[in-house]
Amino acid sequence: MNSKLTLSLNSAVINSAKKNLLTKNTSLSSLVEDYFRSLLVIKNKPAISTPLVEELSGFAKSKKKVSEKSLITEYLLQKYL
Repeated sequence: MNSKLTLSLNSAVINSAKKNLLTKNTSLSSLVEDYFRSLLVIKNKPAISTPLVEELSGFAKSKKKVSEKSLITEYLLQKYL
């Protein structure tokens, strides 16, 4: 069941996002919902991983510290904007 949520954002950001999302065949509501879902996945991610994940962990480390949340945010922004 869908519920209504009111957000206060800069109108230029909203207009720009809607314009960019038209070409991606998605809505601003679905973008926000996907973002919230990704936050829930991160929060509820199990601590146990497979041996392959353990082996590959840290393989592609960046020189600068970047949080998983910011990586997902960046991915979603590139995907939908």
